[in-house]
Amino acid sequence: MTPEVTVDNVIPLQSSLDDFFKLWLKCIKFLHNLTEREQDVTAAFLRNRYYLSTKINDQKILNQVLFSEQTKKKIMTETNLSVAHFQVIMGKLRKAGVIKDNTLNPKIIPTLNPGAKDFKLLLFFEINDAGKESV
Repeated sequence: MTPEVTVDNVIPLQSSLDDFFKLWLKCIKFLHNLTEREQDVTAAFLRNRYYLSTKINDQKILNQVLFSEQTKKKIMTETNLSVAHFQVIMGKLRKAGVIKDNTLNPKIIPTLNPGAKDFKLLLFFEINDAGKESV
């Protein structure tokens, strides 16, 4: 049974669409623990995936295009990385579980609808020791 949800705190954040994906990764860092540079590359993949998803509905084709050599070269340019450094980061993203079988881990993909003007993320903390006295 899902508990009734009330919002205790709201923290409004403003961002451009291009910067949103970097901010998103910062908000969910506890899920991925990526370095700043790894977040830059992941944000570039997420941003490109978002723009591609506005034109491509088939997830298999979307992933093929996203992980194509052409898109990877575009991401290397966007993030100002050499081929060697990009390959090292790609290996780290695979090891961290962010990329598997040329797909992004669904846990890190925000469900951002095309044309959306806002995005809401709700963190629900279940506190198991509520009511215990502190020393």
